[in-house]
Amino acid sequence: MGTQYSLEAGNNRHYVVVLTSGKEDGGKRATLAFAAACSAAAMDMNPHVFLIGDGSYWAYEGHTHGIHAAGFPPLEDLVENYLDLGGNLYVCSACDQVCSVAPDNSFPLPAKRVGIEPRGLASVLQYTVSGGSITF
Repeated sequence: MGTQYSLEAGNNRHYVVVLTSGKEDGGKRATLAFAAACSAAAMDMNPHVFLIGDGSYWAYEGHTHGIHAAGFPPLEDLVENYLDLGGNLYVCSACDQVCSVAPDNSFPLPAKRVGIEPRGLASVLQYTVSGGSITF
C-alpha cells in the first residue's frame, strides 16, 4: 500500500516542478507547469519551480508577456499568481545566461524577473527527496 500524504495547511512535503521547455511550443508547457505550481501552492504543498535548460528562457523580464494558451490564464498572470502565493522560483545557475540566450545570440539579455533565485542542480535533488516532482 502506498504512502498517503496530508494536504492540510502546514504540510512540509515539497512539490517540485521542473520546466525544461522554452518558447518552442508557444509557451504551452510553461503554462501547464505554472498552472500545476499554482495549484500546489494553493494546496499548501511547498512548491518549487526550477527553470532548467531551455526553460531558463522564462527567467527574464518580458518573456512571459503575450503568452496565452487556450483554456488557461495568460502565462504572465500564472507566474505572478504563483509568486504571490509564496511559491519558490529558481533558475539553474549553470543554465542561466547560457541556455536562455536567444537563437540569434543577441545581447544583452533583459533583466531577470523579480522573484527568481539562481540555484544549482543539487537543489532539485534536495527538494525531491522529501516530496514529489513533475517535469514539463
